[in-house]
Amino acid sequence: MPIQKVFRFPTARLLARSTIAGLVASAVLTTGLVVAAEDGMGRQESVVLERIKPVARVNVARMDAAPAAPRGGKEVYDAVCAACHGTGALGAPKIGDSGNWTARHTAQGGLDGLLKSAIAGKGAMPPRGGGNTSDEELRGAIEFMLTESGVATEASAAAAAPAAESAPAPASPMVAAGGMMSSAVSAARETMQQAAAQVSEVVAPQAAPAADLEKGKAIYDSACFACHATGAAGAPLLGDDAAWGPRIDQGMDSLVYYALNGKGGMPPRGGRMDLSDDDIRASVAYMVSRAR
Repeated sequence: MPIQKVFRFPTARLLARSTIAGLVASAVLTTGLVVAAEDGMGRQESVVLERIKPVARVNVARMDAAPAAPRGGKEVYDAVCAACHGTGALGAPKIGDSGNWTARHTAQGGLDGLLKSAIAGKGAMPPRGGGNTSDEELRGAIEFMLTESGVATEASAAAAAPAAESAPAPASPMVAAGGMMSSAVSAARETMQQAAAQVSEVVAPQAAPAADLEKGKAIYDSACFACHATGAAGAPLLGDDAAWGPRIDQGMDSLVYYALNGKGGMPPRGGRMDLSDDDIRASVAYMVSRAR
């Protein structure tokens, strides 16, 4: 009996292990067949969908939709221009700076010139200020900034012209009397203005004193000669009438503005931040005097 037990239990254990191994192998084989079948069906479905998909799509849109109305000048300014022109960033003329905007308005030949410059981009400003704006919207934004800076534009002058040219309606005796009084006040005001102008002509010097040109020459010799005596960075040479002529035509205020803020290869104040505004104006006046 002991001998049978010794041989019986190992044989049972071997049979059990063989049965379990067979079951595991069968399960693995069945799972693989199922996965393969599903994978094949998925590929077949993809092929079928690819073959039957439409060759084109029709985009249905309303053809009678009205185009978007152009934005107003202030709206475009707030959305596109305020980041620089509201803060003066990157040398942009700040809204409300009448002197700065007047110089640019004069130098560019009016509103049309400013619009052309804004469309193309200038200095650090990208074309159209970096915004998606039409010519009409951009023009409105520029006109808004000029008006807010106290600069009269061609559009405002044209709007005022019809009112000035219209004939007045017949006035009542009381209105006529008021008009006579207003005319008398205007005449008196004009007389006072003429008298003040005559006094100012007597008191104010007729020409810049020679000391200003002497001061300008000293500043030129110490700061400006490096470029204006050599033509470096495209600077107009001292005494070159042909180079200075178009610049002088822009007016002294424009020349001083560019000297203070920089232009082209010239840094602000010619790189001499220790010079005052009067120093810069004197040096510009000296160089202009040498070109005339």
